[in-house]
Amino acid sequence: MNVVIEELWRYPVKSIGGERIESVSVGEDGVLGDRVWAVQDGEGKLGSGKNSRRFTRILGLLGLTSRYDDPADPPVVVGPGGEEYPVATGAADEYLRELSGREVRVRRDTGISHFDEVPFSLVGTATLKWLAAEMPGVAVDARRLRPNLVVRTTEPFAEEAWLGRTVRIGSAEVVFDRVFQRCVMVGMAQPGLTDSPDVLKRIGAREDRPVCLAVGGHVLRGGTIEVG
Repeated sequence: MNVVIEELWRYPVKSIGGERIESVSVGEDGVLGDRVWAVQDGEGKLGSGKNSRRFTRILGLLGLTSRYDDPADPPVVVGPGGEEYPVATGAADEYLRELSGREVRVRRDTGISHFDEVPFSLVGTATLKWLAAEMPGVAVDARRLRPNLVVRTTEPFAEEAWLGRTVRIGSAEVVFDRVFQRCVMVGMAQPGLTDSPDVLKRIGAREDRPVCLAVGGHVLRGGTIEVG
């Protein structure tokens, strides 16, 4: 079976909106540059949409986006109006402190993974269309699920049948081993997407896999993947 990659996403800073790209290298850490950076508070917790042992909820992060000029360099945080705050100059730290009212900074991964579970994720277009159809009046697109890849499918949840199988994507090989359990972030507001807790409620009402959507796994062999 062959499928087409419709969208390719990278999120330079954990829990901040990402960038849509056309091609990228992948390796054992997933997409090059993905979630390498994170917002960290004074206690060492990572900024997120939820509170846990590792994470602290910082409002407003999903209203921002981030991008690289070069993945070898620190990223740029982009405000709602397009204002740019480079991490390298400290401008991003200053802006995020003002936005959150907290003592935070953007820091690079120092050996503690910024991924909630695994470093590579994928969702099918038919799954996104299913969710949109179940949520009339609520804007739904891939950003609610923050996948790396969106692939063309004809049946909702078709990608879940790939669990445990080695999948070749471009010149890379990936194995998917889980369907992600979603959290409140899927309903949070982003540019062009309104706040809607009903998104998580609808995913939670799945009879076969409650609260789960999109698959995740690991890269077995690195390579290059590209849209189309």
